[in-house]
Amino acid sequence: MVEILPLGGLGEVGKNMTVMGFGKECVILDMGIRLDTLLSFEELEVGDVGREELIARSIIPDDTAVRGRKVVGIVISHAHLDHVGAVSKLAGFYKAPVVGTPYTLEVFKRLKAEERACKVRNRLIPLKPGGRIRLGGIEVEFIHANHSVPQTVFVLVGKGEKQVLYASDFKLDERPILEPRMDFSRLRRLDNLLAAMVGTVRLNEQGPIPSESWVAGELRRVLAEAHEAGKGVVITTFSSHLARIKSIVEISLALGRRPVIVGRSLWEYLSAGMRLGILRLPEEVRIGRRVRSSKSLLRKVAREREEYVLICTGHQGEPNSVLSLLAEDRLPYRLERGDSVIFSSSVIPHPINQANRELLETKLQLKGARIYREVHASGHAGRTETMEFLRLINPSHVVP
Repeated sequence: MVEILPLGGLGEVGKNMTVMGFGKECVILDMGIRLDTLLSFEELEVGDVGREELIARSIIPDDTAVRGRKVVGIVISHAHLDHVGAVSKLAGFYKAPVVGTPYTLEVFKRLKAEERACKVRNRLIPLKPGGRIRLGGIEVEFIHANHSVPQTVFVLVGKGEKQVLYASDFKLDERPILEPRMDFSRLRRLDNLLAAMVGTVRLNEQGPIPSESWVAGELRRVLAEAHEAGKGVVITTFSSHLARIKSIVEISLALGRRPVIVGRSLWEYLSAGMRLGILRLPEEVRIGRRVRSSKSLLRKVAREREEYVLICTGHQGEPNSVLSLLAEDRLPYRLERGDSVIFSSSVIPHPINQANRELLETKLQLKGARIYREVHASGHAGRTETMEFLRLINPSHVVP
């Protein structure tokens, strides 16, 4: 018998966690947080809060149903917080290794370093896309996928001829920027697939979702227009989107502007990618790890703003992000009339995000900034691509 037990992420966006059981053994796929719920508790220092309180607040999955069972492995599909963010809170309660791609585990190590409430001593097993591992009697294979964070994988889980594909977050990108196309060859060779869990975040969009190469073309157009104005250029995007940051850096340098990157989360994701050789940034790029230690750098950029592109955190209007601090004149870089602010992102559809973003844009407009919105394409498949993907893998059953 094969058991598929979603503990989070089914019928909601975030808090992903699924148990797959084969006989007496089971593996856990993903342990994520629900970011929109976390945002509603502004006073919360997550690193100081234990498992039970976070479960009670619906920030992490309730793992009660799997406690006491024979968990042989915890497998993480990629490095977004809604998939990896609860590992430091939950994994320590299971005598099982944590398996992920090298980049996913590198990001997890940084999250683990901030954990103060729960002890995590699980063995970490890096597995590259294309790799296979046996956990107890269960076989796990990583299949390369394209998403908005490096080394995202589909997870093939099985025992004998009974196989289930976990395909949570992906897009069909014919022209990705940072990595090869998804492994279509391996997906075509999947025979007699019992079931597939398939992400449907963008299923209400007909699609196709534009390629990341298309976004690079839009960035080239917008950045060139902003550059020609001869004023300051500030751009913000998702910190984990290394392919997007690569495009912004390359286009900025081609225009003769030096990229400066400031923000803690940007540093965390970028440094993980650079450490593993996934992303290499030219020597001209300056990175400010923390705002507090970047003030002299920002002062220099402000004086010579026509020579730089400032890449920073704040695309959702987060109150303490770099862009929000800029909008409130709380940093040495003061926005001036005619400066360009580019949002290479979409607004996450939650009332808190929407309110924060609206307030931020109001402040930017009062300063006379030129705002460019939605220079972006989703990392999730639309309806057209999802149907194409299902035809490709041809499972007997689908769990959306």
